[in-house]
Amino acid sequence: MPAHAAGLTRDGEYVFKDKKEIPAEETPEESVPHLPKGYSPKKGTPTPRRRDVEAAQRTPLISDRSKMSKAEKKAQKAADRAKADASWQKEQRAMKTGDERDMPIQHAGPVRRFARDYLDARGGIGVGFMPLAVVLLVTIIIQGINPDLFIIITLCVYALFILMIVDSAWATHNARRLCQYRFGSDKVPPRFTWQMFTRTFYLRRWKLPIPMVKRGEYPEGGTPADLKAARKAHRANKKSK
Repeated sequence: MPAHAAGLTRDGEYVFKDKKEIPAEETPEESVPHLPKGYSPKKGTPTPRRRDVEAAQRTPLISDRSKMSKAEKKAQKAADRAKADASWQKEQRAMKTGDERDMPIQHAGPVRRFARDYLDARGGIGVGFMPLAVVLLVTIIIQGINPDLFIIITLCVYALFILMIVDSAWATHNARRLCQYRFGSDKVPPRFTWQMFTRTFYLRRWKLPIPMVKRGEYPEGGTPADLKAARKAHRANKKSK
């Protein structure tokens, strides 16, 4: 059979090829279209951006009152006031019962609790500060009757005031020293000294948080022996530095 009849050239190559008989070869790259990195096919709706989703889920702490009506503003204000009153009443109950779970943050914590117990157990003459101030006001009445007696009483009252301040300052210093020894210097909260200093001037029944120990009932780690150990440790640390 002649070669040209079979569709062959002299070199044995096909001139006419049937597509069904000789299919074209396909590589994996050609069968799958090339997609950019991170590409995902389109869905029915576009995927929302992350910042839009977070903005929709974010609830403002303070309501936007510019978009409220007058009645809504009034209702919102009443609700905020009721919530604040309920929170205040809850804190006051905690102050009167000694429950630290609901106590205001400026009074909560084991360090403050320990210092309060130490000062309440110790007592001191500072509790007479307010009654003595009343006595000083009363003596003003006798100033016109007997000026010499007024001067004597005034000097005595001022002398007692100074003794009370010195005693309260010493007690507060000891309370801070014990807290540093027991809990560490970094655990003593800010404004601790002033808070405990002012507490020493209140009568026992006026103190808030309410005293949780009796007079002379020192907390664990707050006895005179513990205070002596705390002072000794402080001197040792001072020498080592």
